[in-house]
Amino acid sequence: MSYATIELAIEHPLATITLQRPERLNAISRELMAEVTDALAQANADDGVRCVILRGAGRCFSAGFEIADDDVWVEGEGPAAVVDDMRFYMEWERSIFEFAKPIVAAVHSYCLAGACEVMMLCDLAVAADDARFGEPEIRFSNGPPALIMPWIIGMRAAKELLLTGKMIDAQRALQLGMVNEVCPRADLDRRARYHALLISKVSPLAVRLQKRALNGIFEQQGLRHALDWGVTMTGLIDASETEEMKTFSRIRREQGLRAALDWRDEQFREVEDLA
Repeated sequence: MSYATIELAIEHPLATITLQRPERLNAISRELMAEVTDALAQANADDGVRCVILRGAGRCFSAGFEIADDDVWVEGEGPAAVVDDMRFYMEWERSIFEFAKPIVAAVHSYCLAGACEVMMLCDLAVAADDARFGEPEIRFSNGPPALIMPWIIGMRAAKELLLTGKMIDAQRALQLGMVNEVCPRADLDRRARYHALLISKVSPLAVRLQKRALNGIFEQQGLRHALDWGVTMTGLIDASETEEMKTFSRIRREQGLRAALDWRDEQFREVEDLA
């Protein structure tokens, strides 16, 4: 079937899902989420598909969840509604982690906010040397729907990124274990395909059970409970009317998202110049 926001290409033994909203920096809208879910269902039902590659078209992998449209903001409806909204996004992200077949993320340029979470919930990640990672939403009083980062890179580094909203480059992401490999931008698709094809040579049953075993280690350590707890806290952050959130929202409504993001970035410029 044809999609409006993604492209699905199946060439056994691989399926490639390409995020196709380049004019919006592949922002993850609800329509895109539904189409990715459908494409993964097709890949799962096809016995000839042994591994999935997730990539982005255009300038970057993805700038994160769509925040430009008014209908994505749950404002004035109370904390419970905000928590429920965050849970919707978290459960979609968790479906990436729980997908039966391995997913390899191929990341170039920006991989931010919800997209950074999605990348970390994939099984492997290959990054181009121009990749930039981070979850900057704390800078306008938002939080991550899926609090997966401390499970991937450890608590100390996760606090550094999630309490400041800073971005890191591909080499730092490699050092932290956020990605498996860094390569030149021109080699990204080839290297992602290499890892996916290696996986595809292994018995599908063995891969499926091995993935379930590895994921189960996190789940036995409390991953599901931690993600649920993170949603509650994130919902409270998002539902709290801080001065930063009110100013960001006002500028976004009156002048557009770009102006709001510029205002946000300006608050940190003086300190970041010290880096």
